[in-house]
Amino acid sequence: MKNTVQRKECIECAWKLEHDLKERIKELECLYITSSQIESGKSLAQILENSAANLAKGFQYPDRACATIVLDKTQYSPSKERCEKTKTALKADIVVSGETRGYVKVGYLKEGDFLEEEKKLIKEIGHMISKAVEKHELQLELKKYVGNLKDLVKAKTKELEKSTKRFEDLFENAPDGIVISKLNGDVLKANRAFYRMLHYPEDGSVKLNFVKNKLYANIPRIRPYIFKKLKEKGFLEGMEMNLIDSRGNECPAIGSFIFVDFDGRRCIEEVYKDIRFRKELEQKLIEQNENLEKLVRKRTADLESQKNLLVNKNQELVSLTEELKESRNKLQTLFDAITDQVVLIDRDFTIKMANREGWAGSGKCFARLFNLSQPCEQCPGSMVFQQKKSITLEQKYGEEYYLLQAYPIFGEQGEVEGVLEFSRLITKQKNMEMQLLQTDKLASLGQLVSGIAHEINNPNTFIRGNVTIIQEAMKDILPILDEHARNEKNLQIARLNYNVFKDNILILLEDIAQGTSRIKTIVEGLRKFAKRDDGILNDDVDLNEIIRSCLRLVANQIGRRAKVKLELDSTIPQVKGNSQRLEQVLVNIMINASQAIEKKMGAITVRTSHLKKENENLLQISDDGMGINEKTLKQIFDPFFTTKRNQGGTGLGLSIAYGIIKEHKGRIEVESKPGHGTTFSIHIPVLPKETP
Repeated sequence: MKNTVQRKECIECAWKLEHDLKERIKELECLYITSSQIESGKSLAQILENSAANLAKGFQYPDRACATIVLDKTQYSPSKERCEKTKTALKADIVVSGETRGYVKVGYLKEGDFLEEEKKLIKEIGHMISKAVEKHELQLELKKYVGNLKDLVKAKTKELEKSTKRFEDLFENAPDGIVISKLNGDVLKANRAFYRMLHYPEDGSVKLNFVKNKLYANIPRIRPYIFKKLKEKGFLEGMEMNLIDSRGNECPAIGSFIFVDFDGRRCIEEVYKDIRFRKELEQKLIEQNENLEKLVRKRTADLESQKNLLVNKNQELVSLTEELKESRNKLQTLFDAITDQVVLIDRDFTIKMANREGWAGSGKCFARLFNLSQPCEQCPGSMVFQQKKSITLEQKYGEEYYLLQAYPIFGEQGEVEGVLEFSRLITKQKNMEMQLLQTDKLASLGQLVSGIAHEINNPNTFIRGNVTIIQEAMKDILPILDEHARNEKNLQIARLNYNVFKDNILILLEDIAQGTSRIKTIVEGLRKFAKRDDGILNDDVDLNEIIRSCLRLVANQIGRRAKVKLELDSTIPQVKGNSQRLEQVLVNIMINASQAIEKKMGAITVRTSHLKKENENLLQISDDGMGINEKTLKQIFDPFFTTKRNQGGTGLGLSIAYGIIKEHKGRIEVESKPGHGTTFSIHIPVLPKETP
């Protein structure tokens, strides 16, 4: 059973290789036949009809494929009604002198996927048809204006020469052997692959004749058969035969043939696919099947070796097939792969080239990149044209920051003919820089608050101690003063009558004592708020006490905008958590609530309650401010999102608050509508007490 599976895998690998080879041959033949049609000298309509008829044969499923060519709204197709029923299709535009005049389309009558090579094939056919149309129209134009268009003729001639050279390179560098021969067998032209396949000098120094040099293994049968099929159908493809190389050895090949006009004479264009490797592989498979029982112990290593060999050979074939197209597309591929926006502009700031599809020739760079109506104030392109050196700078357009880099493109005379501009969006990095600066400020502020609290606390301690001593002293002094006042009716102390002084002195001392106690409470709150938190959630937290403590810290800031109303449930149980972190959450939300109030004096309501069913404490902070719209509400807890960037907002407050409540196994919910205020609901679960 294992031997059968292994044999099947080997056969499948060989079949796949043969299938891929056939597909590449079909594609090359399609290109060569189309090229021959273009060079045949027939009318443009006949060329388009023949090319459409030939195109479907180059695809993986020609029996299900239908090809059509549309030029100037005129359709050229062997079966127009059949083409209208296609399910999936590939399409390439026919572009003549920068103008899209039509398209080349191949579709399948049933659902099916196209190969990457097929996509590249139809693009190349579209390019060839475009050049053929351009050449045809140029000929007509030359006939009409031949007297006044010498310069145009020269330019078009150069372009045609480039096109001819491209086809010549395609001919010379094709991986399969290509030959143009006379009817009598003389080889007029052949590429290097043909000479290399038959072991003849690749420079063509040896003149060959298929008949005289006996290049076919069976000349009397092969040559007449080829002529017969060419006369019947005009072409012959997929014919398996044996060629004879210079050493007298047979070379298995698959040949394809078509009549072409070459230098004014009728010749045959022949394409030979070397299948020696396939034949050798078949022979190896036969030998392996015969000896498989003897090589059971080596089967894993042998199969792996064969698999690697097939993969490597397949990669070589693909690499050879793609070599020509890769050299043409390499620069564009590298250009398009740049993640930054890259444009090439001229002195008028017009985009000549870009790494974004559809940008080339689409207008001015400042309009396309930044949606501006005129050049930037600090335009790096203008600087490069003036200074003739590269420029790098940062610019802000609207709410976005960009890193702009511009490099000069010099002409033959040393003048800057164009500028290559790189544009990178760095808004996120800039925002992070600002957040880091703000974080440093907050850290410095915490140290400053701690220091100030310490400096205030020291003299306040002296005052509290002294006031206590004075209060005790006054209790002893007053009886003495009473006795003295009875003898001295006009007694005054601190320019006050003694009776007034006696009635107010203890009250004044009590006010001083209360004031110092209040200072102590505020200082302790500041020190606690500024103290570094170790993040341990092991405090027994009374939410009501936390709320009162926070109000003492922010009373002055909130009092200018709103009045705070407390609706605290005194029966709520304590929760396990971190008092300092919960204070941070409440301070942040209360300050946000006060800042959301735009009228002269608003209202903030703070409520607490215990939800018995859920066994959690609920803390709600409501304001009657301007509210939050739906879009902002979705991002309110996102890090670095803020609507108060210009007022120094960091976008971290609510994000940190959200994380702190999550650490306490709770959740924050927000309800708000523009113009109807906002309510933050904080749910903190009450953990069950541990049983001793």
